[in-house]
Amino acid sequence: MKSRTFYLIVLLLGSLIILSCSPQRRLNRLVALHPELKTSDTLLLRDTVILPLVQSDTFFHIDSLFDTVIIEKDRLQMSLLRLHDTLYLQGKCDPDTIIVEKKIPVERITSVKSSRIDKIIALLPWLVIGFIAITVLILFLRIRFR
Repeated sequence: MKSRTFYLIVLLLGSLIILSCSPQRRLNRLVALHPELKTSDTLLLRDTVILPLVQSDTFFHIDSLFDTVIIEKDRLQMSLLRLHDTLYLQGKCDPDTIIVEKKIPVERITSVKSSRIDKIIALLPWLVIGFIAITVLILFLRIRFR
């Protein structure tokens, strides 16, 4: 009967220690207690879209041409050349680069270096808890094995 309670106590203490040491919880608690550690920042994402070179050319017999040929486009350059009885039509579209910038607001946690005294003070509660746990364990073992 006593060994079951001992194992139950050890199991409860072990699970309490394991569940209470989550880094995410500690960080959330730290930021909640000290909001000055959290700073807002903007993340800039650049996405580049490169439009390739577009090029075309054609030719046709001049006797089949009865009307004027007009081709217009944003970046399209056309040249018309007549050699003897042939009309050459060339088109060229210059490449272009489109840059899209997205600004995404994010929160960042700034790190503050602590001094040696702060580290000792932070360890103090763990030292007290360890001392109490060892004392309780020694007392429990003395009472049990008497």
